[in-house]
Amino acid sequence: MMFRGFAAAVLLAVGLVLMSQASAHAAGMTAYQIVKKSEDLLDQAKDSKADMFMVLVNSKGERRERTLNAYVKRYGNNKSKSIVFFRSPADVKGTSFLVWTDENKKDQQWLYLPALQRVRQISASGKGESFMGTEFTFYDMGSHDIDDYTYTLLREEPFGGEDCYVIEALPKKVEFYSKVVIWIRKGNFVPARADLYDPKGQFEKQGIFKDVKNIQGINTPTRIEMHNKINGRSTIIELKNIVYDSGLKDDLFTERYMTRGG
Repeated sequence: MMFRGFAAAVLLAVGLVLMSQASAHAAGMTAYQIVKKSEDLLDQAKDSKADMFMVLVNSKGERRERTLNAYVKRYGNNKSKSIVFFRSPADVKGTSFLVWTDENKKDQQWLYLPALQRVRQISASGKGESFMGTEFTFYDMGSHDIDDYTYTLLREEPFGGEDCYVIEALPKKVEFYSKVVIWIRKGNFVPARADLYDPKGQFEKQGIFKDVKNIQGINTPTRIEMHNKINGRSTIIELKNIVYDSGLKDDLFTERYMTRGG
């Protein structure tokens, strides 16, 4: 899940989404194959849309609430486009965020801020910045190639009352995370948890993927939590009114549409 990032985990996507050695051999699957199966099951639909309810919680437990609409469309050959529109409150209303992912799974990202009346393209150096004050970074909001990581089967253990496979994913090139440890549910291959470590190896954030619902035949986590273990803040996202394969139009995923507010 963490490899599809926001597009797979958060946008039904969003995403950045295990066994003992003996059971891995018994199942005939490697750690890589388990992660790939998890990603493929989440990526079945050609497009998806959802309403999002977002809560930002600071270290004192104070809450700020936001509502958004999110859309994703896939084009084959690993290409995809996604866009998010902020609906409330007033200080973020009209803000939008657009991501295009090419066949090499490289992202282009744009952020529209209505107060500035301009679209800003997110540079490579800016990918580590917080996305709109959340505990997700712009990097988290992108789509990442599972082939950029190497995998080690660690163990098999329960999490949240469900048996999970646990995999350690190490990036071949360390940029934003030095390690990701992923818990993937044995029953449906939906990710349950992801622990993210910063470039210095410190445990930085924990993603939790809950309330899995079968929607049009696709098992979808409808509650995503990102807990920052360093600053004590959290971002919680609930997905509602999820619809797959509704036939989204291409012009939705453009800079021109960003400025219209959806």
